[in-house]
Amino acid sequence: MEIPRTETGKPEAHRLRRQFVAVQLCKAALGVLLCAGFIALIGRPVPAEMVAMAGLIAPAFLALLTLTKIRLVTLEQAALVIFAALVGWMAALTGGVLSPLVVWFALIPAEAALSGGRPTVWRAALAATVALAALTLLQGLGSLPQAQLALPPFTLYAGSIFVAIVQAALVAAAAQDRQHAADQAAAEGAAMYRFLADNAMDLITRHSSDGRIRFASPAALTLLEMEPASLEGLAPTALCHGDDLKTMQAAFMEACYFGRSATAEVRLKKAGGSLVWAEIRCRPVPRAHGDGADIVAVTRDITERKAHERELIEARDLAEEANRAKSRFLANMSHELRTPLNAIIGFSEVMMQEMFGPLGSTRYVEYSRLVHESGNHLLELINGVLDMSKIEAGKFELAEEVFDFSAVAEASVRFLKLPAERAGVALRTQVAQTAQYVFADKRAIKQILVNLLSNGVKFTPKGGEVAIRAALDSRGIEIAVSDTGVGIPEKDLMRLGQPFEQVEGEHVRKKEGTGLGLSLVKALAGMHGGEATIESVFGVGTTVRVRLPYAAVGENGERIAPEDSKIIPFRSGAAA
Repeated sequence: MEIPRTETGKPEAHRLRRQFVAVQLCKAALGVLLCAGFIALIGRPVPAEMVAMAGLIAPAFLALLTLTKIRLVTLEQAALVIFAALVGWMAALTGGVLSPLVVWFALIPAEAALSGGRPTVWRAALAATVALAALTLLQGLGSLPQAQLALPPFTLYAGSIFVAIVQAALVAAAAQDRQHAADQAAAEGAAMYRFLADNAMDLITRHSSDGRIRFASPAALTLLEMEPASLEGLAPTALCHGDDLKTMQAAFMEACYFGRSATAEVRLKKAGGSLVWAEIRCRPVPRAHGDGADIVAVTRDITERKAHERELIEARDLAEEANRAKSRFLANMSHELRTPLNAIIGFSEVMMQEMFGPLGSTRYVEYSRLVHESGNHLLELINGVLDMSKIEAGKFELAEEVFDFSAVAEASVRFLKLPAERAGVALRTQVAQTAQYVFADKRAIKQILVNLLSNGVKFTPKGGEVAIRAALDSRGIEIAVSDTGVGIPEKDLMRLGQPFEQVEGEHVRKKEGTGLGLSLVKALAGMHGGEATIESVFGVGTTVRVRLPYAAVGENGERIAPEDSKIIPFRSGAAA
């Protein structure tokens, strides 16, 4: 529990410790005066009287003990016990129950009130009662020493009462100081809480167990355009929109009957009849006597947030509708374009091979070949767009199987053989024995190889080389397609692999294509649980590595789990 602090900023415990020291020193000073007066009147004290004098001066020793680590509660209890024993002993020396000092027993519970709460007072009263009972018993048995009263009884009674009055005054002054400090701390705390409630932007309300408002902060003017006093006695449902009534009731039911914090987003009515979206957070606060629980609610204006949410929902709906429109468009394009393209490709191939007789001129054969190649190129572009669309829509399904990767690699090389020969680029394959068989989608792997080989052939100058390499390591099957082409600038590496992105510049000639090749490679690799990475040095060449961590196959035909499948992002070979 945090120690309360006074207005000086020092801990309350230090103040109470100083107060205890002051009271004990005053008691010790009064005891010294009494001892001096006794010696002056009676003379040298006997041992029993010396014990009483030691008791009178004992508060000074207790004051010194406050400099140690002994708890203040312990010192206060010790002071009360010593005080009760001292009063009983001095009364025994001055006449027993008829002693003028018996009145001091009444001061023991009064002093205990400074030390703590009701239990401390009852313990002090018990100590005084025990001391008085012991004094009465000893007197009844005739065991008390002979009383030595140097002054007339009425004088001693007057002096004893005077000392009791002084002691009571000290106790009363200390009690008043403590009460004043407690009242001041309570006032400061109430003022602080009132300041926070008055200046909070959110509306703070207190509700009875039936939900009716008992207090509303001034934020009601800002949120609801109502005076806080006008809200008192109202049920929260009176301010709520009818459609949100059940939501608010459920929140207050959760807080009131189940004792749990609850939240509700509802529309509240302003004074002018307009509505404001609000978030209400309510939690139960048990009462002091345990008879039910009040509810504290914090209400915040969330109109802007709700408007933003509506905008996001509308934007999502528009995006979904646009995506559906795109899918419909691509489906129609697939049917409308592929059908005539198949006819163009088929008939141009018939004309190119002169299956029904010579065309009459070699130029016609050349034109037929150009039509055939252009048709195939256009069909590849359409297929690429459609495949990318299926992948983005999550409708591209893999058909994984164990197949000969070497055969697929050779087939891909044959597919690019004619373009490579025309560009003067050599094609090579190097497949390790451990990577000859893989478990993957055969068509997807072939598409990956064809796309990478096609890019390599496009951007490799005459006399260069494009090579396919495959091997097995601790991270699975790695397929690397490298070329000795112009390379890729480092600034362009991060955007490559995104749909419809291509590298352009004075050192890279613009090539035909949609820019989907690398994005398809990256997407197909990801569908296999792997990744595609690019390493490139501008002016030297480019290597694209496709990692397939779950494609490795052992000698017995079972898949081999990778030891490490750490993903490497796109990077520049120059920076590596």
